[in-house]
Amino acid sequence: MSEEKVRFEGIDDFNRPVFKSVNNRNRYGLTDELFSHGAKEKYVLRCLGRIENLTFFGKRFNCEPTGGTYPVEVQTP
Repeated sequence: MSEEKVRFEGIDDFNRPVFKSVNNRNRYGLTDELFSHGAKEKYVLRCLGRIENLTFFGKRFNCEPTGGTYPVEVQTP
């Protein structure tokens, strides 16, 4: 399985970091690391360290995780 290229999108209403695919509408995130709503990308990435896998969240921001862990490559601006 190839890595999905993703970028940090923000913190959802459940305080989870959400990452959006750069190639499609897929959203990925973490359910075990929570952040305040105002958390900035630099802070989140520093706290999380190297991200290699994320849980598939769906096609919209604030989606419920559908399960499954996928390899990702986090792109930064």
